[in-house]
Formats: sequence, structure tokens, C-alpha cells
Amino acid sequence: MATLPVKSPAPWAQWASSALVVVPVAAALAVSFAPCFVNLVGLWNADPNNSYGYLVIPMAAYILWDRRHLLNPARLAPCWWGFLPLVALLVLRVFLYERNEQYIEASLIPWVVGSLVLTLGGWHLLRVALPAVVFLGFMMPVPPSFNGLLATPLQTLATRGTLILMQVTNLPVIAQGNVIFVGANPLEVARACNGLSMLVSFVALNALVVLVSRRPIWERILIMASAIPIALVSNIIRITATGWSYYLWGRAFGDKVAHDAAGFAMLGIALVLLQVELWVLSWLFYEVEEVRPVAPRRRAAVKDRAEKA
Repeated sequence: MATLPVKSPAPWAQWASSALVVVPVAAALAVSFAPCFVNLVGLWNADPNNSYGYLVIPMAAYILWDRRHLLNPARLAPCWWGFLPLVALLVLRVFLYERNEQYIEASLIPWVVGSLVLTLGGWHLLRVALPAVVFLGFMMPVPPSFNGLLATPLQTLATRGTLILMQVTNLPVIAQGNVIFVGANPLEVARACNGLSMLVSFVALNALVVLVSRRPIWERILIMASAIPIALVSNIIRITATGWSYYLWGRAFGDKVAHDAAGFAMLGIALVLLQVELWVLSWLFYEVEEVRPVAPRRRAAVKDRAEKA
């Protein structure tokens, strides 16, 4: 007696059945982590330099969309033991919640998302989505202890660079420590340079460019490494513009108008510098497609077909 072949379920059907289980769990976790998101929004609102956090999730979604061509539906396979690291993370969260470690508790969000992705689509889906999942870490502002550690060196570099640029533009200034005197008006570089707060936004911007570009690995490393110089140069231009407003229109105008306007323009300056860097790299280095020689037999066959035609 002949038996009829049993068709295996399509990959998308298998993935959809697992989604029926994972999606409600993800929704429950989203509600559970709502206080963490509220805390993050409070941190983003408390310091304008952290407001880039609002853009992290849309940027991560764009990275995931840009990598959609790497997704192979035939390789999607639910990995149910992915719930094990998820349970471990939730146990750790209870431990952190009892000790009021809100910052570390919120930092678990990318790990939880990664565990859900692993459970939903297996290792293949995790490899495709991993850059977007890791990018979610930029939601976290810089810890105050780490910010204070590098704030002084960054302020010193900003002071020296600003002093040089002001002197080159014929602005009469004198520096005492991290304070630049524009005439009789003191301009505190400590107020204009916020440590690593603005630097993280530039690192996130460069990371986005690296993840969505199709450039060689060494160029991507160079672009990521350029985040610190770009942030420093942008800050120097910002402070110099504020100093010129002190000199031309007085300290009151510089504090109320020019300082804030230059701060908003800082990201635009960084974008221009990053675009210039990409143009220079494209101009100096370009990929040469390798032309493979045609085999003698194939060349003769092509010649014969051409003659017959």
C-alpha cells in the first residue's frame, strides 16, 4: 500500500506559529520594562546632550531594515531554549530592582531583545538582527562617574584648540585654565564642553554610518575612530562662535542666544565633517573590480558563435 508523502510546514508557517508564542511574551516584557523606559526618558529630558536617545530606536529599526536582504526564510527556526537566558535576565532584574539599580536595570533591555530574537528565529535571525540589537545600547546615557573621568582632559583639549582658533581668527583672548577671557568677559569652557555626553551621540551617528555602508572593514574602523576628533573639532567651533558673540554683542546675548544656538548647530557641524571624511575616503581609495581571464576553450567557443552569427 502506497503512502502519501507528508509535506513539511513552510518556513514562514513555522516561524509564524512560534511568533504566536513569542509576541505575547514580548508585549508582556514591554509592559514590565515600561518604568525603565520612563526613567530613560527622564534622563533624556534632564540633559539636552542626551536627547539623541529618542532617535536610537528608529535608527536601530532602520539598521534592521537595511539588513533585510541577509534574511533567509528557509533558515528561520525557533530556538525555544532561548527562553533560558531570558529567564536569567529577569532574575537578575529582580536582584537589581531590589537594590534600586535603575541604570543597570535599564541596560538589560538590549539583552532581553536579543534573547527574544533568538527564541523567535534562531541563530540565523539573531545574526541578522545583532547590529540593530547592539545599537539599542546607545539609549543609555554616559554614567556620571565615567563622564567625570574624561571631562577634564576633553575640556583641556577644547580650551587649547579654541584658543588657537580664536587667535587665528584675530579674536583677542587670554586663557586661564579652562576659562577664556574675551575682553573682560569670562567664557567658561566647562559649560560649553559637556564631557562625553555629546560624544556618545557622535559615536552613535558614526556607528549608524558604519552599519549601513558597504565600505571595507578598515574604512569602517577609521570612521568609528574619527568620532572623537569630529566631536572635539565641532565643540571647538561651537565655543569659538560663542566667543565671537561675546566680543560682538556682549555676554548677555552670548549666554542666552548664541550659546544655545551653537549647541544645536554642533550636530550639523559634525554631520558636515563626517560627510567630508566620507568624500575624502571615496576620493583617495576606490575598489577595482577584478577581471578574470577567459579560458582558451571558452574564448574559442565564443569566437565561433560570433562568426556564425
